[in-house]
Amino acid sequence: MRMARSSAVVFTDLDATLLGHDDYDWQPAAQALALLAAHDVPVCIVTSKTAAEVAALRIALGNAHPFAVENGGAVAVPQGYFDGARCDAQTPVALTTLGAERDALRSLVIRLRSEHGFRFTGFGDMEIDDVAEATGLDKAGAAQALDRSASEPLLWQDSQAALEAFSAEVAAAGRVVRVGGRFVHVLGQAHKGDALAWLRARYERAHGPILAVALGDSGNDADMLEAADIGYWVARPDGSYHAPATGHIRHARGIGPAGWAEAIEALIAHHEI
Repeated sequence: MRMARSSAVVFTDLDATLLGHDDYDWQPAAQALALLAAHDVPVCIVTSKTAAEVAALRIALGNAHPFAVENGGAVAVPQGYFDGARCDAQTPVALTTLGAERDALRSLVIRLRSEHGFRFTGFGDMEIDDVAEATGLDKAGAAQALDRSASEPLLWQDSQAALEAFSAEVAAAGRVVRVGGRFVHVLGQAHKGDALAWLRARYERAHGPILAVALGDSGNDADMLEAADIGYWVARPDGSYHAPATGHIRHARGIGPAGWAEAIEALIAHHEI
């Protein structure tokens, strides 16, 4: 694989970052993506979505690069990618779990429910129609969301106090609870920053030092931006930012994919990548 002269690699969140918050549209970033492609800069998706959910988007984007899923719980590398093979968006990928295998997480939550009586419904308890109803996804999307390798989402049906007790039990087992908008997620210890570091090591082993650029909009992106050489907070739909710009972390001037594009175009204009 040919690298950019600057050996930059872009690591990006999807929802409300590269994709619009409401319409999931990436077209406002299309010109910036084309500029990166012209400079041979890889774009690595780092998302809470599953590998199955990312597959169709990578085809639409023409993205043939490694990616990370389930909040950094697993990374996927197209076969032969770091050995110089010619890859495209449909090249089979090898998935490596960085956090914990889904089966182990599922066993843990079932045990805690049995021992302590916590009330929740996990994805492992659900059929496709149940996930579609809980998420608003169509059946195809629900099936992709169910196809998990490194996390177990739960519909929490108990009290806040019970959630705190549950979280303590999960932590005692060496796992992590993250509370999202609809679901409580049980994961291993890996996060998006770990995924960036894992991929950085492989890029640098194959090509030498890289400049890691990361873009995100929310708290679960913080570790990734910290792990990067240059990080960008993209503005949220109300125009605010998750955190201040400080040190190597900047603010992109714009919301979602428009802000994403502004950040990338500024980096290229200032010859940083």
